[in-house]
Amino acid sequence: MSPDTLDALGVCAATLDLAQARVLWRAPSFERLAGGRDDSVADLCRRLGGLQLLLDGEATVRTVACEGRPLEARRIPLDDGRVVLRLDDRHGEAQARQRHLEDREQLLFTSRLLSIGEMATTLAHEINQPIGAAANLLRGSVMRLQRGELDADGRQGLLQALQRATEQVLFASRVIARIREYTHSHTPKRTPIDVAALLRACVGLLDWETEREGVRVDLQAPPEPLWILADETMLQQLFVNLMRNAIDAMRGNAPGTRRLGLSVRVEGSQVEATVCDSGCGISEEAEQTLFVPFVSTKPTGTGIGLNICRSFVELHQGRLWFTRNDGPGTSFHAALPLMSANEVSAIKKEKTP
Repeated sequence: MSPDTLDALGVCAATLDLAQARVLWRAPSFERLAGGRDDSVADLCRRLGGLQLLLDGEATVRTVACEGRPLEARRIPLDDGRVVLRLDDRHGEAQARQRHLEDREQLLFTSRLLSIGEMATTLAHEINQPIGAAANLLRGSVMRLQRGELDADGRQGLLQALQRATEQVLFASRVIARIREYTHSHTPKRTPIDVAALLRACVGLLDWETEREGVRVDLQAPPEPLWILADETMLQQLFVNLMRNAIDAMRGNAPGTRRLGLSVRVEGSQVEATVCDSGCGISEEAEQTLFVPFVSTKPTGTGIGLNICRSFVELHQGRLWFTRNDGPGTSFHAALPLMSANEVSAIKKEKTP
């Protein structure tokens, strides 16, 4: 590719003759990024720290420094012995990407502030399940007391039912608090969260429902923590919604065939959490409107559950999608950015008084 073509495409590159130690050509963008105009390779190497190692070594890509700013330098050999040197400002790209994500996040929250009707519907949808669960547990406890089931087993069962009802009410309270904060804050309250531990907590919230429906739960996760920077209540709502949808999808299954599979694994720079059911699956027709607000295949559904789930995942710079299982059922996957151990330690150190 000729220098004129590279220049027209806006490629930040220069052509070097290493045998004569000369810079034959450089694009205007290369001069701006390198911080000046150099005619010799030696002068260019003095300006870009680490460049000489790239030109001398076998590696084709290396990070170089220009006035303390990191740049990615790529060496591309040509057939006639010359070399094309390309520079990329990865730091600038990362900043632009972060600004884009922040703008997108602000837009999403502003959209919620302007939609009072959606806020009310969201609140009704999110607290209906835990309040209904607590009501059922308390109703059953009242019936036990009325029948006089106060022997040792009866007292133990009553205590467990009341504990579960308390957990459901507290969960509903956290949901209400989170939705109320939508009108006051512009960003989620993010802290380091171990995804596997959060999934176990969600299983505990729904254990009464899985027992009642005869659902066998299988959680597979590595022994070491997998940390993400997340709003705990939002992520808890995400997984509880997905698990409840999975339980609903298996209600038509024969007893003994209702299996809820949960897994957590690392995929590159992300943590992927999967909620898998053995239910009726998703038809091609339903797939077209799966994430469309206020469209539901359930007789009493509001059609905003999955839309909320996707909003929560995207606010955390992640992705939510589904796949059809090889056998019966569907799997929903949420991929979220993985934190390094150093990042977790740094945040915890900041919060230590």
